Amino acid sequence: MSRKVFLPLLLALLGLAQGCAYLNNRANDAKDMIDVGFTFSEKPQFALYASGPFVQVGTAGYGQVDGHFFGLGGGKFCLWAPHYEHSYGLLVWGREWISFSHSEAEIAAMTEEKAAAATSDMQVGIVGMPLGLAGVGAPPPGLKYIGSCPHYIHLGWIGVVGGPRYLQMLDFILGWTTLDICCDDDQPRE
Repeated sequence: MSRKVFLPLLLALLGLAQGCAYLNNRANDAKDMIDVGFTFSEKPQFALYASGPFVQVGTAGYGQVDGHFFGLGGGKFCLWAPHYEHSYGLLVWGREWISFSHSEAEIAAMTEEKAAAATSDMQVGIVGMPLGLAGVGAPPPGLKYIGSCPHYIHLGWIGVVGGPRYLQMLDFILGWTTLDICCDDDQPRE
């Protein structure tokens, strides 16, 4: 094979190898843009909670649901995944624990480090955000749920989750230029 054919072929193969990772990262960024689906529980539970807009400056409600999730949550499609949500807020301060892959019992059995990695644990609201980000109270959750607007309604055995994640939307758009503002490209997924 001549050099005129071999070199372009080698460059094309190298480009394709990079392209697979690149397109995989864009698909993962797309799945991170929203949490939407349904919650189900074996016994009656309650959630009526929302925080937002855009950067979680306001928060209101209460929710405690330990059950299963069907939909798109935590950056993955879930058909019947364990789901745990505990949240509360009163306008200027609140707290959220969210997991789309572990139940409350599984989280309680984990070490503190593993539990922090398995859940999104953050303080929200005008008062809560500086506390959570400064290290007083909850550890900062990274960039996964900052800039989100979660909404949870669960009455009895069935509920609805809806949560646009605006920073992840920007990460998806900028990702096409190879900028990764959420630092989640090439990261292992559960």
